[in-house]
Amino acid sequence: MAAREPLNKSTASRAAPEGMAGGPRPIRVPKTAELVADEIRRLITSGKLKDGDTLQPEAQIIANFAISRPTVREAFRILESEKLISVSRGSRGGARVHTPKAEHVARYAAYVLQTRQASYADVYQARAIIEPPSARQVAETRSREAAVALREVIETQRAAGQTHRLGRAVNFHSKLIELTGNQTLILLSGALDGIVARFQADITGKLAPSPKNRRSFLAGLKSQEKLVEYIAARDGAAAEAHWRRHMENAAKVWLIRGDGEAVVDWAD
Repeated sequence: MAAREPLNKSTASRAAPEGMAGGPRPIRVPKTAELVADEIRRLITSGKLKDGDTLQPEAQIIANFAISRPTVREAFRILESEKLISVSRGSRGGARVHTPKAEHVARYAAYVLQTRQASYADVYQARAIIEPPSARQVAETRSREAAVALREVIETQRAAGQTHRLGRAVNFHSKLIELTGNQTLILLSGALDGIVARFQADITGKLAPSPKNRRSFLAGLKSQEKLVEYIAARDGAAAEAHWRRHMENAAKVWLIRGDGEAVVDWAD
């Protein structure tokens, strides 16, 4: 192998891509803490470290990586900021692993949408673009198991509605997308569902129970049941058309404070 020519001032002009003024950009060398965080992150995202696992004690990590205690703690701070670990102090303390969750994507997505002055109507429109074709795919590819799973969700929602604990029920929309089996779609839809869930919780928290609200809830369940009928019959076209109407009607019900209401910050 020929010796690599050093990238010094005399060779920089030859190494720079044509049209790049001033030569190549400086290469940033990652900090040791970033490299340690990268390694631990890979162990988490690859599944070698599971949710709830505890990382090795600091002393062992220091020995394994041949690094200092401040470097380990800086790596931990990076991973904590990404919500991949939580660190507790004391004799029984340590770093506990948390696998990435869609709710974290939803929170950050809400921040991005807020800076872009997006409205909740925009979010509802995105869901209306995603869900009807997904209903068709589920009907045409997984009708039998999907019908069973979705009926269980409907009954869970019905029971939760009767005890005024609907916020704890399984989300029908999330389950529908989950049944497509497309992980990218599940993640994107999960982020939108998280934003919508916060929005709807804010509205329902300010509404007193009434016969009208009860009728709206039951109408929603009836529409879900109709979708399940189409799915069970493997009628993809009808499932898509019905769910498009459902999403349009749902947007009209929920966007009662105006289509232009902006996505707001999440208050924890």
